Amino acid sequence: MEEQIPASQVPQQLQGISPEQLAEMKARAREQAIRMTMQQQTPPPQSPQAPVALPGGYVYMPEAPEPQIVYVRRNLTVAEILVIAVVSCLVVGGIQGIWGFASKHLPQIEVRVK
Repeated sequence: MEEQIPASQVPQQLQGISPEQLAEMKARAREQAIRMTMQQQTPPPQSPQAPVALPGGYVYMPEAPEPQIVYVRRNLTVAEILVIAVVSCLVVGGIQGIWGFASKHLPQIEVRVK
């Protein structure tokens, strides 16, 4: 660690500087530090036409003058494949059940006319 200079002693390089110059240098250093901190905290502005990728394969175009629809192809997930399989089995079973009911019970219905 560097040696600390007691407050009563002035370093050799600061002996020729007046208190006004020292205050001015401190003010400039403070302004530079504030400017650098503000530059680090604010992200650089993005161009308004830059597309932003969203989860699920969607693309968002911020502040686009005309609405644009972008279709992105993606693979099906395991959950989506399972849902498709269950729904298709229910549809096929339902059609078979309706056909069986219609072919078994509808011919047995008699219409009697007095």
